[in-house]
Amino acid sequence: MKKNYILIALLLVCLTAFMPANAISEGVKKEAGYISLNKSITKELEPNIANVTFAVENTAQNAQKASVENNEVSNKIIDALKLVTDADKDVIKTRGFAIRPVYTTTKNGERVIKNYTAVNSVSVETKDINKVSKLIDTAIANGANRTEGLSYTYENDKSVCEEQYPILLKDLKSQANSIALAAGTIVEGIKQVSVSCSMDSSISNGRFYMAKAMAADGAVSETAAPTPVEAGKVKVRVYVNADFYVK
Repeated sequence: MKKNYILIALLLVCLTAFMPANAISEGVKKEAGYISLNKSITKELEPNIANVTFAVENTAQNAQKASVENNEVSNKIIDALKLVTDADKDVIKTRGFAIRPVYTTTKNGERVIKNYTAVNSVSVETKDINKVSKLIDTAIANGANRTEGLSYTYENDKSVCEEQYPILLKDLKSQANSIALAAGTIVEGIKQVSVSCSMDSSISNGRFYMAKAMAADGAVSETAAPTPVEAGKVKVRVYVNADFYVK
């Protein structure tokens, strides 16, 4: 029996030795070469959403008093903002509330609580960016003693990206054809494509501590100059990377 196995093995070796090379490699496709390219574009757009955050900070001898006084001012601000915003388009919400002790050191070196500070942050998101100055002035006139942030974004940035993807890919394919032609080959197909899209918001940092002239009802006086605000541009960066098979 062992002699039969040995004889079969020898026959297979001999047959393989006399087979053409292309017959041996038949069905085994070599990986084609490819050209890898990438391209990006940055679009500058007018922002259509603004988000501004106000803060009320106050200090009192005890935590309860600090909280009560802060709530009174914060509620006043929220009520005033509701009068100058659109409930269907704008969103007002509390971003955070905190009370913390303020410490001092006695002559004996002992660390004791001096008083308590309360901080309440209220944000407004609006689709009417021309309203930002009015929001700031209204909040300050009703007790906000600073703004904690102002940012602008662009809604529907995905539609901008989807418009640019095919344009960039078409440019990359044209480049790949030119490179392949110079190398004496042609583009056969696409190996893979990857895309990304990101947005850089227009952000204005800084805090407003000034108090506007107020009318008797607490509204901003018409004689007071509005707070100057510049939205700037929002940048959307679209990136495409593509690998093209060549033969």
